[in-house]
Amino acid sequence: MRTALHDARGYQAAVLAALAAVWLAASAPAAELMPPAQQNALVRKYCAVCHTDAVMNGGLSLEHFDAAQAAPSLTAMMLSKLTGGMSLETVKEAGANSSVAALLNKKMSSGAMGAAGIPVPDKATIDALVHSFAVESAGATEWAVDRIKDGTAKASWLTASTLREIPSNKNRSDARAYRLTLSCNPAAHEGFMQLAWSPIPRSGTLAASADGKVAIRYPVEGSEKMGNRSGVVTSGLAALVLAETKRDGTGTGLPLPAESLIISDLFEGETVVFSFANLPTPVRHEFDACFPNANASDR
Repeated sequence: MRTALHDARGYQAAVLAALAAVWLAASAPAAELMPPAQQNALVRKYCAVCHTDAVMNGGLSLEHFDAAQAAPSLTAMMLSKLTGGMSLETVKEAGANSSVAALLNKKMSSGAMGAAGIPVPDKATIDALVHSFAVESAGATEWAVDRIKDGTAKASWLTASTLREIPSNKNRSDARAYRLTLSCNPAAHEGFMQLAWSPIPRSGTLAASADGKVAIRYPVEGSEKMGNRSGVVTSGLAALVLAETKRDGTGTGLPLPAESLIISDLFEGETVVFSFANLPTPVRHEFDACFPNANASDR
């Protein structure tokens, strides 16, 4: 009788302990994000030396990066470059999965953090930055719309960006990231549509089709030179302008899609689709002023 009672009490204590552990795990605060000011300082030191206004490697200028206002697609793209192409889902698993965390550490050694030839920060700092970018990348596949004043504060640029990931066929943890950015100065009727990809540059051609129309083929040729006198020069590009309208009204490239933009042939077997259906109508109308033959698209 005593043995049975003892066993019952032991079982009850074990159950209560397990429940308490579950409650503590559920109620424990998530890892705090690195303060935006610290993120900005790290980006300026390790990233902006290569991604400048003058030399937009990978289609990015990070001279004026502000973590408090950055579009989710931008932090997702930076995360892809820092981690050597790990998918967002995998990066988010690292905090709770030791094997994924070990893989992340290995991938970071070949990522973009050291491209400028500067000694990388300590592991705790890198982990905190990666965690913050992962959290701030939530919603990267939705359109993020913003208005940015130019350097003279006389013109307001309308921007919209979104991101797509194509899972790797070789490694479950990896994915290619594609970012589409629209930028428009409605008052001056100038703007551009840019595609960027990560983690590796590419040479060759790509095909871009707006709303299922005949695709336009673009040559992807050139190289990118990293900053800070590191001497690193890539073979191939990591971004390309698909459409551009200048102040004089001349325009080249794709019309602004009404429903979708399909990119193919850049990497073998990969096709990526950007939906324009959820781009807010008022925003779409403003972009119409900045892209070649925008009004000629079937709406």
